[in-house]
Amino acid sequence: MNATSPFHLSGHQPSRRAMHRELAVNELPIRNLAPLPPTRLTRGQIPPTNRWYSGLVFGSPHPVFPMPLSYMQTGQGFVFGVPRVTTSRHTISGPAVTDIDVNVGATSYRVSSSDLASITIDMLNASGRVLGKVVLAEGVPYVSYTAEIAHDVVMSESFSWRFENCATATVEGRAYGLVTTGAFAARTVRLAAGQFVSFIGFPHEPAPGRTVEETITRLATHAAYPVQRTEVTASVHDTHVATAVRYIARENGPVAVVRMPHHGPTTDDVLGHYSTVSGTTTLTSAKNFTWVTPRPREASAHPLTSVPAADVDELITLITADINEPPRAPTDTYYAGKALYAQANLVTLAERFQVVGAAEYRTQVEANLVRWLHPDGAQRYDHRFFAYDDQWKGVIGVDASFGADEFNDHHVHYGYFIHAAATLAHHHRDLVPVMAPVINALIADIAHHKTSAVVPLLRAVDVYKGHSWASGTAPFDEGNNQQSVCEALNAWNALAARATVTDDQELFDLATWLLALETQSAATYWLNIDRDDPVRRGYKHPIVPLVWGAKHDYATWFNGEPSGLLGTMLLPMPTPVAHVAADADRIAENLDDVLGYYQDFDTEHGDYLLMYQALAGQEQAGHALETVRALPEDRIDDGNSRSWLFAWVAAHTNVN
Repeated sequence: MNATSPFHLSGHQPSRRAMHRELAVNELPIRNLAPLPPTRLTRGQIPPTNRWYSGLVFGSPHPVFPMPLSYMQTGQGFVFGVPRVTTSRHTISGPAVTDIDVNVGATSYRVSSSDLASITIDMLNASGRVLGKVVLAEGVPYVSYTAEIAHDVVMSESFSWRFENCATATVEGRAYGLVTTGAFAARTVRLAAGQFVSFIGFPHEPAPGRTVEETITRLATHAAYPVQRTEVTASVHDTHVATAVRYIARENGPVAVVRMPHHGPTTDDVLGHYSTVSGTTTLTSAKNFTWVTPRPREASAHPLTSVPAADVDELITLITADINEPPRAPTDTYYAGKALYAQANLVTLAERFQVVGAAEYRTQVEANLVRWLHPDGAQRYDHRFFAYDDQWKGVIGVDASFGADEFNDHHVHYGYFIHAAATLAHHHRDLVPVMAPVINALIADIAHHKTSAVVPLLRAVDVYKGHSWASGTAPFDEGNNQQSVCEALNAWNALAARATVTDDQELFDLATWLLALETQSAATYWLNIDRDDPVRRGYKHPIVPLVWGAKHDYATWFNGEPSGLLGTMLLPMPTPVAHVAADADRIAENLDDVLGYYQDFDTEHGDYLLMYQALAGQEQAGHALETVRALPEDRIDDGNSRSWLFAWVAAHTNVN
């Protein structure tokens, strides 16, 4: 498919196909599996699961980390600050701080509006009247509060008006600023309706060639125009994708935005630098914040034609053994999705090499998948069907696992189903209409890109940070998190494959853009971190298995084996992993980190680690292939198969 013109990600009129996906959600049966926790939202809003700010909305409030600040709600207002980053052998941590406590006289709050990079929070008094509104925007180093009615704002620290346009305070070595249109008096600002106060967290370092005083006054000039909302546009080109976040400020004023490492270098006006858990960042003046990301190969088939002729007979023997095993059919969406992913890949292999029994195996796999894809599954089955939860506003599988009923990991789970459907339909297009209703609903749940009343806008995607978040409600003091970054890649790659078999250019562009963003961030923050960044000095590993809003951690949720630290990030080794992997030396270093000197692959996720090793070049792929031949059966993951593993590695022994 060809590149197209820029597309908007907001409240624009949905396309015909996007409307079909939304209608498919409405056609599902309704089920409520998990109770919706208390939410702090204005009426009519969709619960914002999988967001950087989800911890503010559900249950007991937790800190959030919009970069570069931390922010927490209190009983009377909020506290914020610039986190103090510490680095140890296994963790880079920047927990929430309580440097500036702001009391606005509130007794409760609610999120009244949101978009892809900002939220607005209403502060309410005891009678439920809105006192004022806080706006938090990702990348913006100031918190702005605008009064709806006249009242006082009281700060925990005394600010002094040392500069012409800004009052400042220092807390444990951190400098903060205050800009207001209200009446200022050290620790109090009196606001009339419509007046505002902006609280600034200043950079750790000024821009080169600028003094601290220049940095303070220039940033204060920006904070004098509070951000009100954001808009996102994107475009897909032959070699790259482009992303633009437009920060819309009061009176169309200037905006200061932090540029994170994955955003790349900038020609914008530099205002300073922050040390964050994600690395050293650059503060720029750029209300139209743009960056370019390399475009990876998407929806590519496994390089089956590259399997050396000398290995084909052995591969056919392995395929024959695999397809003679009855296809597994788990009942929950995670393990069922992985099984179908593996089985669809086996169908591809069996048909490509014309293995006896391929047609019969396809029939079994299609039956397993289509059983999941009946819109009226609730009337047909007790489990293995999808429904719509009208409280959480999304699609759920009736047998939940890993918190999927609370909307954890939906992009991870559903990517497997979408991949299987696209793979099976690639040479059998008559399957497309059979599977379309529920597959469309799954796509809408994880990647609807227009405003809707039934599903959120890009549920799990953090556009500014360039990656997904896994937790539905994020009930953690470290913010949201994600570990299975390549399962996220698999989801967006699956969307591209689906778009190809349905000739859907709009979905293809969306998938390509999402895949490019996630690939770049996966390399930058998970697999190929910059160990020369001063923030990471003292961290003793080349990978970060678990990325949080406030912490980068050498740990996983589920796996105690060292190999799981890398394997959990890599599985299921979708094609775009090739664009995340660095050079042979870095691949070897990452493997050494989890396997040790002896390179023993007889461990959990050893299959995926061997596939990763094969990306290091023909020689390393040859070594990996010998190890594959001896790998015990119990080391092959349920999202993989021995024949797929062999084919992947063998193909890379023959790639120039």
